[in-house]
Amino acid sequence: MLSQQEVNRLLDMIKQIISTENLITFPEPGQYLTLDVQSNDETEKFIIDINRKGSIKITKCTYQTRYKKNIPLIRIDIDGQPHTNPDGTEIPCPHIHIYREGFGDKWAFPLEEHITTNPQDLLMVLMDFLRYNHIENISEFDFQGGFV
Repeated sequence: MLSQQEVNRLLDMIKQIISTENLITFPEPGQYLTLDVQSNDETEKFIIDINRKGSIKITKCTYQTRYKKNIPLIRIDIDGQPHTNPDGTEIPCPHIHIYREGFGDKWAFPLEEHITTNPQDLLMVLMDFLRYNHIENISEFDFQGGFV
């Protein structure tokens, strides 16, 4: 379990996508993509998940930032089920989960409280999510393809 201070440090780090390709194809419905990311000082590694595995709703999508392969720090759910927080409050989709000490990613918040974006445009949400993660080399990549 991470302390909130450690989580805040990780979230605030400036990061870079590590890729040998400058074209990243947005996954089609039913597909999944991961991006390797590292801190600018190269001391920390992260994984960005772009998950479109749901086959019933083509607009359903999840973006997630993982640390040490299995610790979810941030997750955005688009066109999914409402989420019930540990205090019983229900948060409709789209929403964002942000790691909280003692709870992991069990707390969700309305997406617009943290990221102002257009949830109908999955590619725009991805770009805003990457900026929210302090990834500074987004403009070096061409994100295309997939249903957006």
